[in-house]
Amino acid sequence: MRRKSVAALAACAVVIFVFPAVAEAMGREGPPGRWWRMPEVADALELSQADKDSLDELYVQNRRGLIELKNDLERERFELENILEQQNLDEKAAMEQFKKIERCRERLSMERFRYFLQVRKMLGHERYQKLMTMIRDFHGKREKRGGLEDLPPAAQ
Repeated sequence: MRRKSVAALAACAVVIFVFPAVAEAMGREGPPGRWWRMPEVADALELSQADKDSLDELYVQNRRGLIELKNDLERERFELENILEQQNLDEKAAMEQFKKIERCRERLSMERFRYFLQVRKMLGHERYQKLMTMIRDFHGKREKRGGLEDLPPAAQ
């Protein structure tokens, strides 16, 4: 019974530490970084300097929040590692720590989605739809070529 519990917790640890990185890499919605500073994107979306400045401000605020949330998540993951490495495994403590990690992930996801909604609100429906089309085209070209070589140097 104890071996099954240890194996189950080890599997949870793999899910906690490996899956998020894979999911994040696969789940990117758009080009990385300050895509509105790419001249071809800014021109296509007809972004004014005020639009770019607003997006810059939102980006900085969002990144600061994400840094804090990611630090919280890493701290909680570290605590779980410590629990799992103890000689006498405390399953209840491990499960509680796992719940803390899940709450951190949820806050991180909520912050990312809040940013997404704010960008959409700033752009308005038409420019947002145009951006989504550009992103789909961007990902399609990248997948055909197989990598990052088609990204502008500032975005790599």
